[in-house]
Amino acid sequence: MGTFKSFLESKKISSKQIHDTSKRIETWDADSRSLLVKRTAKRKNKELAAKKYEELDLKKPERMGRGVTAKQVEAAAAEVPVARKVRTKILRAVNTILTAKKETPVDMKALFEGSTARAGKKPKDAKKK
Repeated sequence: MGTFKSFLESKKISSKQIHDTSKRIETWDADSRSLLVKRTAKRKNKELAAKKYEELDLKKPERMGRGVTAKQVEAAAAEVPVARKVRTKILRAVNTILTAKKETPVDMKALFEGSTARAGKKPKDAKKK
């Protein structure tokens, strides 16, 4: 049994709780949406394209827009490699649940110790013809 699954069982946290919490905390809010629209407009504007986001005071939105699914939580519990962003969303949801229970939050290493990350797409070779 993996570290993540044993942690969930010891803290009595279900995958449905993680899914619901993640969906609630990751949903776009008005500030995140407006930041996203401003960043998109900056990229399309030729005059502003050369400037950096920091110069225009356009930070990244704090929310990712989409929560983790129950299937992804089950895969993580079964020690199937999941993407880095999925693990981050799960960690954020678990810490929110623990904070609501007045327990101390955990870090990524404690939660996913020994599990491997899913490899992303390999970069295309620019020299191929």
